[in-house]
Amino acid sequence: MTLHVIQGVAVEESGSGPAVVCVHGLGGTSNTWSAMQSAFEGFRWVRVDLPGCGRSEVDVNNIRVEDMVACLQKACQHLGITQAHWIAHSMGTIVCQQLALAHPALVKSLVLFGPLISPADAAKEGLRNRALGIQQEGLAGMQTVADQLLVTAVSGHTKANHPAAYAFVRESLMRQTPKAYADYCLALANVQAAS
Repeated sequence: MTLHVIQGVAVEESGSGPAVVCVHGLGGTSNTWSAMQSAFEGFRWVRVDLPGCGRSEVDVNNIRVEDMVACLQKACQHLGITQAHWIAHSMGTIVCQQLALAHPALVKSLVLFGPLISPADAAKEGLRNRALGIQQEGLAGMQTVADQLLVTAVSGHTKANHPAAYAFVRESLMRQTPKAYADYCLALANVQAAS
């Protein structure tokens, strides 16, 4: 595995062959994709920590989905990737749809897990409230968000039978910086559906 730092953004790369770029969701990192490594034999496997997530610098201020798209385009340009298969989860699916519209030649295919075009209005309000709570409470607000998401977003089956997966989700959430996570919540709350 090779780690690249491209304008403060951490990008992992391994293997050779057609490029596959993986984009995590809200609260995730490039580690979201680690368990799938064996599936990418024969491919150039690229995993990005979006700005302010994972090992990427927290140089975000009122980040927008368009900024995430630009980040991915710059990473591909730096790595000499002219076309890739894109795999994304949740928030990452919105980013990849926007990328496909802005840079269609860069997208050979899209694989979207938990896809969204744009959060529903009620979800957008929830994201704004989540961001506000984190902005006001910092790490304590992040702890509250993690506790709530672990109750609502992780099944009882997973909690009981896959404690390592449950711990991974908790750790991923708790390693988010409050500022960046709040900014990502606001970016999702303000995104317009790709058209």
